[in-house]
Amino acid sequence: MAPQPPLQPPAAFDDYGLPPCDPTLTSYFDQGFLKAAYDGDLSDVRKGAKVVGRGLEGRRLAERLGAVRDGIGMGLLHSAALGGSLPVCRFLVEDLRLDIDAAGPHGETPLTFAMGIQNVAMVRYILEQGADPEKANAKGSTPLHFATGIGNLEIVELLLSNGACVNGLSLGGTALHAAVHDGRDDIVKVLLDNHADHKITLSGTGYTALVIATMVGSLKCVKLLLEAGADVDGKSNETPLMFAASTGGLTDILKCLVLAGADANVTDSKAMLATAKFKAHEAFKNGNYLVAAGIYKEAVELDPHNATLLANSSLCFLRFGDGVQALKDAQACRMMRPGWSKACYREGTALMLLKEYGKASGAFLDGLKLEPGNVEIEDGLREAMKALKMSS
Repeated sequence: MAPQPPLQPPAAFDDYGLPPCDPTLTSYFDQGFLKAAYDGDLSDVRKGAKVVGRGLEGRRLAERLGAVRDGIGMGLLHSAALGGSLPVCRFLVEDLRLDIDAAGPHGETPLTFAMGIQNVAMVRYILEQGADPEKANAKGSTPLHFATGIGNLEIVELLLSNGACVNGLSLGGTALHAAVHDGRDDIVKVLLDNHADHKITLSGTGYTALVIATMVGSLKCVKLLLEAGADVDGKSNETPLMFAASTGGLTDILKCLVLAGADANVTDSKAMLATAKFKAHEAFKNGNYLVAAGIYKEAVELDPHNATLLANSSLCFLRFGDGVQALKDAQACRMMRPGWSKACYREGTALMLLKEYGKASGAFLDGLKLEPGNVEIEDGLREAMKALKMSS
């Protein structure tokens, strides 16, 4: 038998007479189908629906078409939304009844993709068709977080008018935290007018929206938050005034806080320490580990008895790949706080980087004695013992 020529994807969705269950050609149809949806080619999308869904109708047809995906999970409706084709979206939603909230890559919905290209008409249509304005992605971010992040005031207002929860929490906090961080006072005002809770603190830092507004230097956001009743002294030991004072001189924000009744009995060292910790946290979050380590070193000079700062500095050097400095800080941390299991863990991980597997095992064992059952330390010990066995 002569060898068969390789399959080629069809140029368009004509009637090829191919059953939809044929596994050798379905992928070609899917690729072309998705491209037609993205390109806004309604004619080819109609033809594709007939070929791929031949013999099906109603819910079964919608399910079959909903299963058309690319390698990363993009479906027909996601592609149409990202391409900005309202006619194709209407056809897919109203005629074929595809799921308006179908989860795509990383849990993103068609609504998110429409927001990504800032197509307000598309966003409005998808919401009118019953899209869930609160459906979160895999990281817990809702459409409102996304709209705030891209800074589109009109879409923010659309979401809120369609019932989006103004105080939804993600890993990055609330939409208010995001808007304040970006200095978007126009969005901050809309969120506050819709009862955004300025008392909610950012996970991992304890900072309120007012503290963040002070950090980023947004006087307009500071004023809006104070007018909305934000606590001028915040919830933590690091107050907005501390950060304002660290900028040097009587800045407008500092004056604003003092006039609002902030406690002026704050030392410069406290302000500098609070600022250093925030900057180190931001640098680490952005992957600037050496910069973060340097800032933590400055913080240690301000608070030389703070073992947590040394542990954080050790982690920064570990991520940067400097095992020697990571070990030095970890050992200093253990000396300062000998009963702390995390200090043992930091020492163990630094020794692992230096391939001192025997010593690393000892450090992890010390940590487990202090905190039996700690999964992180148990995993570290297991890896150390395995590496020690392989190296012997």
